[in-house]
Amino acid sequence: MSSTAYSNPWDEPLTKPIEQLGTYLAVLPDFTEGSKRMDVRPIHLEHAKAGNKHGWIISAGATFEGEAGSKMTGSWFLIREESLEKARERLSKDVYVLGGAWDLSKATFTAVAIAKH
Repeated sequence: MSSTAYSNPWDEPLTKPIEQLGTYLAVLPDFTEGSKRMDVRPIHLEHAKAGNKHGWIISAGATFEGEAGSKMTGSWFLIREESLEKARERLSKDVYVLGGAWDLSKATFTAVAIAKH
């Protein structure tokens, strides 16, 4: 599957300065049956690099059934966006949604603050 088959929702500059954007935690479970995670994973990782480079993605990773390294069950993202709705909208355009890995109907989105040390 070619990465050109999917547009990259992360490959654009931030719409506002970082301090004017909210921070959101998204937890996106895979479909329990028939997830296409591994089919589109290379494209997802390629796209996520752009999101990190542009500042949309602060941090992200996989969730697991048990300990880290066991069966992957989904993903988590700490992202910047203008609103909770826009965070959901941007993630809905990720290849893991369009390619059949994440079950967006079971995703959670929460506004968060990052503690300053």
